[in-house]
Amino acid sequence: FLHRFDVPSSGLILCGTTFQGLMSLRWQLDTYKIERQYIVWGHDLASASLREVVANIDPRTVDSKRSYVSEVHGKPAQSWFVVPAHLRRRDAKTADAFSALAVRIRTGRRHQIRAHLLHAGHPTATDCKYAAVGVHFAHFSALELDFLRAGAQSP
Repeated sequence: FLHRFDVPSSGLILCGTTFQGLMSLRWQLDTYKIERQYIVWGHDLASASLREVVANIDPRTVDSKRSYVSEVHGKPAQSWFVVPAHLRRRDAKTADAFSALAVRIRTGRRHQIRAHLLHAGHPTATDCKYAAVGVHFAHFSALELDFLRAGAQSP
């Protein structure tokens, strides 16, 4: 396979239906003819100045199933960010703040986006491996609905 998404993720999946097609896709990925872009929700309010993280990704051990940013170990990795929106919900029990982040990666290291966002101080929301604070899916879905309503035109 060329690339896989972590669960829960969704998006376009490219498949080669022939060996020639598979090798063509592999070549396009290896020569950066295909860009990989993602939309991710991160904890807290990310600054608009968050543009790039260049840091080695060290998978440490296979048993940990986590990757870390390291200055001396691992492989080079580069991620670019745009912060198009913030979302904050305040009620009697919580004061949650999230950032929508458009992410483009050049390299495809294991858990690169998750490790780079954790390094930048905005771990991915609903991520039990990397986020210090858990967000329940039902709660996050309500926040997404509020976000969608905020951008919707009145009928």
